[in-house]
Amino acid sequence: MMIFTCEEHIDMAIDEYVDETEQAPDVMFVDNSEKLCHFCEKKAVYAVGC
Repeated sequence: MMIFTCEEHIDMAIDEYVDETEQAPDVMFVDNSEKLCHFCEKKAVYAVGC
């Protein structure tokens, strides 16, 4: 499971990942990503997952 998120929604992404997997996620900075935030459709800054 991988959740892409903007700066504003990083806490929500971490909470969702933990709720789904019951594990702590890796949080990675994504640079020049074409991915959009899972919550608001802004450009993703982080990838939360394993």
